[in-house]
Amino acid sequence: MTATFTRQQFDEACREFIYTHQSSSEARLSGWSWKEHHTLPGFGYMHRIITLNWRHPTSVDAFLEIDDSLDIVDDGTTASHDSPDSLTCHQYVVLSATFRVPAFYFSIHGSSGSPLQLTDIMQTSLLREDVCEGTVATTFAVSHPATNFPLLSQGEHPTLGTPCWYFHPCETASAVQEILKESEENSRRPLSWIEAWFTVLSTAVDMQ
Repeated sequence: MTATFTRQQFDEACREFIYTHQSSSEARLSGWSWKEHHTLPGFGYMHRIITLNWRHPTSVDAFLEIDDSLDIVDDGTTASHDSPDSLTCHQYVVLSATFRVPAFYFSIHGSSGSPLQLTDIMQTSLLREDVCEGTVATTFAVSHPATNFPLLSQGEHPTLGTPCWYFHPCETASAVQEILKESEENSRRPLSWIEAWFTVLSTAVDMQ
């Protein structure tokens, strides 16, 4: 197949992925289900819920630079890192309307149901510990100074319209094609493309 998906290819690939890996021993490939928009066709996505933990307490400053010009205000609507409770993470795989490739969206909530601020997200077990080294964080994004697009941004879920965090998909196609280039036969299958995409995603996200 090409380096991008049509909506039909994405839907079919996701459904095949879910069916193929419903009993997978690989945690990153299991637990997914297919969801449709409740009224509009053509806006389906994959979804699963996992439990996360806090990392061993450490300063987020050790991994990224916080923009000191931005004040992070605790208005009581966000979860606190001081809580020992486990965290609930909703994970989504959606089709990027701009780049026509899968995109990873997520939200993390504490036991009270309140969402985590970005600085706290960076201290959960979701992200690989080295993924944010050398980055700069604001209240709404994490960026590498040398790149044009942020690594991690805040935005609305394309189907649900709810606030989420997502990894920018601008380099997705080239990264996946690099994995598939040695397997010409498998690279034609949308399922193989999705599986390779999960491999790329797993370099930044601990898909437990």
